Amino acid sequence: MESPFPDVPAAPRPLLSCGPDEPPRLTARTLDGLEWLLARELVSLGATDLRIGRRTIEFSGSTETLYRAVLESRVAIRILEPLGRFAVSSPETLYSSISSVDWAKHLRPNQTLRVDARVHDTFIDHSLYASQVVKDAVVDGVRAVHGRRPNVQLHGASLRLSLHLSGETATLFRDAAGQSLHQRGWRQGRVEAPLSEVLAAGVLGVTGWQVGESLLDPMCGSGTLVIEAATQAAGLAPGLLRARKKNQGFFRFHDFDRELAKSILLDLEERARTPSGSFHASDLDPAVIQVAEQSAALAGVADYIKFSCSHFEAVVPKQEPGLIVTNPPYGERLAQLRAGAVFRRVGDWLKNSCPGWRAGVLAPVELSKLIGLKPDRRVILSNGPIECRLIELVIRKKEYSTEAPEELAAITSDGVHSDSIKKPTRSVGDQIGDFRRRLVKRSRHLGRWARKQGIEAYRLYDRDIPEIPLVIDRYGDWLHTAEYERPHERTAIEHDVWLDRLMEAAADELGLAADSVFLKVRRRQRAGGQYEKLDDRSATFLVSEHGLKFEVNLSDYLDTGLFLDHRQTRSMVREDAQDRSFLNLFGYTGSFSVAAAAGGAASTTTVDLSNTYLEWARRNLSANGFLDRRQHALVRDDARAFLEHRSRRGERPFDLVVVDPPTFSRSTRQQQDWDIQRDHVALLQAVARNLSACGVVYFSTNYRRFKFDENLLAGIYDIYEISRRTVPEDFRNTRIHRSWKFVKRTES
Repeated sequence: MESPFPDVPAAPRPLLSCGPDEPPRLTARTLDGLEWLLARELVSLGATDLRIGRRTIEFSGSTETLYRAVLESRVAIRILEPLGRFAVSSPETLYSSISSVDWAKHLRPNQTLRVDARVHDTFIDHSLYASQVVKDAVVDGVRAVHGRRPNVQLHGASLRLSLHLSGETATLFRDAAGQSLHQRGWRQGRVEAPLSEVLAAGVLGVTGWQVGESLLDPMCGSGTLVIEAATQAAGLAPGLLRARKKNQGFFRFHDFDRELAKSILLDLEERARTPSGSFHASDLDPAVIQVAEQSAALAGVADYIKFSCSHFEAVVPKQEPGLIVTNPPYGERLAQLRAGAVFRRVGDWLKNSCPGWRAGVLAPVELSKLIGLKPDRRVILSNGPIECRLIELVIRKKEYSTEAPEELAAITSDGVHSDSIKKPTRSVGDQIGDFRRRLVKRSRHLGRWARKQGIEAYRLYDRDIPEIPLVIDRYGDWLHTAEYERPHERTAIEHDVWLDRLMEAAADELGLAADSVFLKVRRRQRAGGQYEKLDDRSATFLVSEHGLKFEVNLSDYLDTGLFLDHRQTRSMVREDAQDRSFLNLFGYTGSFSVAAAAGGAASTTTVDLSNTYLEWARRNLSANGFLDRRQHALVRDDARAFLEHRSRRGERPFDLVVVDPPTFSRSTRQQQDWDIQRDHVALLQAVARNLSACGVVYFSTNYRRFKFDENLLAGIYDIYEISRRTVPEDFRNTRIHRSWKFVKRTES
C-alpha cells in the first residue's frame, strides 16, 4: 500500500563557506528537518537559484520576494537581507569593514540596535566579542554623522543585524523581520513549554495535511497546532498580524518600498476566507484551553475551532477521518516515568478509537518507541533542544476492528480505560473507582483536621487498598507519591500505564492540576542515590506546620526535605527547648533545629555531612527568622567524629539532642560506614558524654528490623519508648518508626 504521507528528502549538509569575492544572497533559516518545506515555500514566492544546507537556504529574489517571504513563510525562522561581504583578518579589519557601510542611512540616533553573530573557524573565538565589534562600528558611524549614538536593545530593536564570520570572510545581514518569524502575533498567556509555531507548521507540512481535511489535536495545550492549521485553511498569512502594526523589520528600513508593501498587504487581506474542514482540540487543563481560545480569537479563527476540556481517552472522533496530530507532554511538562505511560495510552487510544485516521505524534526519541503501534514512517525533528521523532501512522480499520468494541466498552464512567493487567481479581476500572472513593473520604477528614492544626503537609493515603500499595502525601496543592518496588504480574509498560491512571485519578478527584503529581519509585538504595535528580520539572516551595515554614522539594530527590512522620516529635522538641542548648545530629534539612529555635532554645547546632542539606537547613532557619549564625550553628562533620572531638576538647555539653540517623550510610568523608544496628549503642554513649545532667535525647529509626540494646544503655539513661505517641494522626501505619526518649541519669 502506498504511504499517505509525502516523501521527505534526506537531511542536507551544512553549506560550504563562501569566499569574500562571491556576492552574498538572501538567506532564510529554519529548524532541522524543515529545509525542504522552506525551499518549497520560497520557490512559490518567487525565489530562484536556491542553495539548500542544514537549517539554511540561500536564494536570489526581488524585493517583493523578500517582503513576501517575511510575511508568508510558515517554516522560516529568519529572513536575512545581505548588506555586504568582506575579507577580514583581525578584529581591527572587521571593525573597519563594518565602518565602511553608511550607517547614518540605516539608523537614526533615536532608534535602537541589536547585533547577533555566528563565528566558525576564525580569529575570534566568541560570538559575543564579534557582535561587540560590529556594534562599536555601527554606533561610531552613526555618532560621527549625528553627534549622538543609538542605544542597544535586545528586544524590539529598530535594526537587527546578523554577522556570519567564517575563516577570513565576514557577511553582514539585516533581519528583514526584526524578530523570529515564529512570533505570529496571536499567542496569548503563558503556558509551560509551548510548541513553536514554526515547528507546528512543519509538523503539518511533513504529515501532508491538506486544507479541507479534518484535524484533531486531543492534547492541544495552548492550541498551537490547531490554530496554525486553521489560519492556513482561512488563508491568513502568518505575518499578517505583525504587518498590520508596521513597526518592525523592513517597515523601518530607509529603503522601504511603501507602495509595494501596500499592494502585498492588500493581496494578503483579500485572501482571507471561510475555511473548509473541521478543527477540534481538547485538553485536560481548563486553564490552557482558555489560553488557546484567546489565542484563536486573536488569530481570527475562533469561530472555526471547537475546543473542549476533556481527557484524550474520552474523545471519540465523530467527524470524517482526517489527521490526528498531537504533541503529548514530556520533558519539563511531565516526568519521564509518567510520559512513557502517556505515550502508551495514546497508542491504545488511537488503535481503539480512531480507525481510518492518519496520525502524527511528536515524541522524544526514547519515548517514541513506547507508543505500541508500528509507524508507517519516522521523521527526525527537533523541539528546541529535544531531538524528536514525528511518528506517522495510519490507523487501519481491519487491523484493530475485533479489539475495538471490547476496549471501548472497558472505559469507566470517569473516562479511564481498563487495562489488560493479568489479574484474575478485579478490573483496573474497579480499582480506580475504589481509589477515588478512598481519597475523597480521607481528604474530607484530613483536610478539616489539617486546617485546624495549621498543617499544609500531611499523609493522605497510606496503602489503604491492598491492590494499590501507594503512599501519597499532600503538600499544599501538590501530591508526592511513592510506590514501593514489589513483584507484580504486569509488564513494565502495563504497570506504568496503571500508575499513570492512578495519578491522574488522584489529581482529578482532589481538584488539582494534572501535572501537580510527583511520582517516585522506592527501591533498594544505592550509595549516593538520595542525591540523584529524579524529575525534569522543579517544585520547591514552603509549607506551613504549626506556624513554622519548611522548604520542600518534590522533584529533585527521593525524599522531600520534611519527614512528616516526625511532626509530633518536632512538637515535643519545641516544647522542651526553652533556654536549652540543642544538638541535631544527622541534621538533614534542619527541621528539628527550626522547632527547637521556635521553642526558645538558647542555641542550636545542626550536624550533617552534606553541604546540600546544611544549606537547606540554613534556608529553613532563615525562613523562620532565625538568622544569627552564631546562635544557630551549621557544622559539616561526621556525627561520631563531631562528638569525639567535643569530648576530647571538654566543650560545654548540650541540654537537648535529637538523633535521627539513617539505617545505613557510606561516604568517603566518614571515618567508617554507618550501620544503625551495629553503631547505635556507641553513638548514644558518645552523646551521653556530651550531654548535661538530666539532659534529654530523642532517638528514632525507620529500620523495621531494628533491635534496641537497652541493657547497654540502662546505666546511663532513664529510657522511655514513645513510638506510639510520636506517630501522627494522618499515618495509618503505626509502625512507621520507633522512637525513644532518654533522660541522662545524674551521677551518684
